[in-house]
Amino acid sequence: MAKKPFINKYGFVEYPFLHDTRKMSNWWFFNLLEDYLKRRARHKHGAGYTRDHMDEDLMSFLHETNLKLFVLLPAGMGMEFKLIGKFKTPELIEIEDPVPYIEEKYGGGKFKMNIYHEGTFAGTENYKTHGEPAWVEIPDDSPLA
Repeated sequence: MAKKPFINKYGFVEYPFLHDTRKMSNWWFFNLLEDYLKRRARHKHGAGYTRDHMDEDLMSFLHETNLKLFVLLPAGMGMEFKLIGKFKTPELIEIEDPVPYIEEKYGGGKFKMNIYHEGTFAGTENYKTHGEPAWVEIPDDSPLA
């Protein structure tokens, strides 16, 4: 997975992608799709693919992707996933960081965001927000994204 901000051993927040201009905005899309992009680049360009190949590919299909947001609820010894949001990527492309958006719209809890490209699962990421839950389950009308 792509790097996320983390707290270093001195207690300061580090942003591993800070000097990577490709991740100045919307870094979370790179996190969602990095493994998928690697597979596509390896298939198309062979083992010698570069990050530029991946970026070029991402820009060619990002507008065609869909997102689904699930809430994670403890159920016995496992977790239950309730669908609470479906989006086309262009609807969320302006969001710089998904956590404040999720917290504002759906309240607190543990969430999972899945991204799909042409009905194919392309990646996932988990998020945690604080506060009272404010989400409402919605029906999943299609097994495809």
